Amino acid sequence: MKFHYRAALALGFVLSAQTALLAAPAAAQQNYPERPVRVVVPYPPGGNLDITTRTITAAMARHLKQSMVVENLGGAGGSIGAGTVARSAPDGYTVLSTTIVPLVVNPVLMPGTQVKLDDFEPVGMLAVVPSVLEVNAKNSQGIADFKGFIENARKDPGAVALSHSGNGTTNHIAALLIERDFDVSFNAIPYRGSAPALADLLGNQVDAMIDQLNSSLPQIKSGGLKALAVTSAERVPALPDVPTVAELGKPGFEMVTYSALMTPKGTPLAVRQALNEALAKAVADPEVRRQLESTGAQVVPATIEQAGQLFEREQAKLRPLLDAGVFDPR
Repeated sequence: MKFHYRAALALGFVLSAQTALLAAPAAAQQNYPERPVRVVVPYPPGGNLDITTRTITAAMARHLKQSMVVENLGGAGGSIGAGTVARSAPDGYTVLSTTIVPLVVNPVLMPGTQVKLDDFEPVGMLAVVPSVLEVNAKNSQGIADFKGFIENARKDPGAVALSHSGNGTTNHIAALLIERDFDVSFNAIPYRGSAPALADLLGNQVDAMIDQLNSSLPQIKSGGLKALAVTSAERVPALPDVPTVAELGKPGFEMVTYSALMTPKGTPLAVRQALNEALAKAVADPEVRRQLESTGAQVVPATIEQAGQLFEREQAKLRPLLDAGVFDPR
């Protein structure tokens, strides 16, 4: 058989090109990130998730040696921002910072939403934040504690205007659980995020609010708001004198907000590992931990696998309740 130099040379070019094409994604992953990373927060600025995300990603950026640009895309209970990320290229340059709400709660409460947990790959956990039931410190009803708040709500069912950060949020769910467990009825008013709801509570436009602790804590510390109870299983160090709902008559009561970073389905493991390593270093930083814990948030270090398992566990816990209509939105 004759050796055809030109044919072999041509074949060599083809094989080299194919090898280069195969090697390019791997090389890109090794050099990740080569440009700024967009981090989508699916809620307005100033809320729990926004505060946590900005604190942690600022530290992550130092370890990645690349900027992480936080963008707030609120609306539809977080589904708009989550959907934007789900439709993005799975290359690690668009990341979702989220709670369980857009990925677990919304698909049940809002059947038309196209976003679900399976559309994402886990990166790691950010923090866990309890909610706080609070009133204006100068409230016209003279409410001083949780017992007085419940008694006031029972006197006139549906009259107490209780604001929260949006239908289907963990704050909303906590309000509905308090209604169920203490046999009361509120006029639950949804807002587009914590910031506008807080403004109305401080202005005495509503009677009370359930909010993530880290977005309300500054106003509680300054004396503008009075915390009546927290929704965690145990008291929080930032408010050691404030009892838990469990202590106040419902043992076992707990409703907290887990937050995590997620990437679109199909994002390479190597890219997610790079993000997870930067995240682990960020939350291990004493100054980052101090900042988060001073707001009432607790750091939750987790591997990629543990983050995925926690969200799947929360989905398994909430799905039967959601399907049963316990959290019927209003």
